[in-house]
Amino acid sequence: MDQAALQRRLATLGYYHGAIDGAFEDKSKAALLTCLTDGPDYAINAGDIAMAAKDLAVEPAKVWAVYDVEAAGDAFIDGRPAILFEPHRFSRSTDHRYDASHPRLSSRTWNRKLYPGSQDGRWRQLLDAVALDVDAGFMSASYGAFQILGENFDVCGAPDAWSFAWRQSRTEGDQLDAFIAFVAGRGLKRALQAISADPATCKPFADGYNGTASALNRYAEKIAAAYAKRWAA
Repeated sequence: MDQAALQRRLATLGYYHGAIDGAFEDKSKAALLTCLTDGPDYAINAGDIAMAAKDLAVEPAKVWAVYDVEAAGDAFIDGRPAILFEPHRFSRSTDHRYDASHPRLSSRTWNRKLYPGSQDGRWRQLLDAVALDVDAGFMSASYGAFQILGENFDVCGAPDAWSFAWRQSRTEGDQLDAFIAFVAGRGLKRALQAISADPATCKPFADGYNGTASALNRYAEKIAAAYAKRWAA
């Protein structure tokens, strides 16, 4: 998808009223941000988690543990899905062509310093990346309660990365549906079923779900602790 096509999508949804010219500047960015803020941001509840757990053949506490760890329970912040933009993913998706010109957005290697501390800063990164490359921009952010990276849009049943991002902006139920599809599609059901309060049992799931960042961010330990807390509740 190019920027003009995204402007058409936003116009069809009633958010963009400017020229369809592919110039993705302030007016287009504002329309996109408003579109992905409008929600309705409905939260999930214990019944929703129980249904998801049944689909995945696990205890609800195991789904809750992932929910608790991935976005610290904050699926939406200021009306928008919690996101993390990944400059190293954007660099890879664009064949590194923006590494020199846009080092804040595109880095050949993973660099924690490129993560803004605020959601506003992360959203600015995403909007600026989309202005350069729509597909790569949306593919390079993770979204919502379960922080699934946009490059997994097809596994989660979305036709393109933009559609995946839009669905993640709707409700926590949409985010939960994506989690179920992702776990099944990436062959992680057995690993999810195996997690317990022992970090060693959580490592296969943590590594499969979070990739190279798993050990560095101690995901196995965090999931084990979250599971223990939920199980004891």
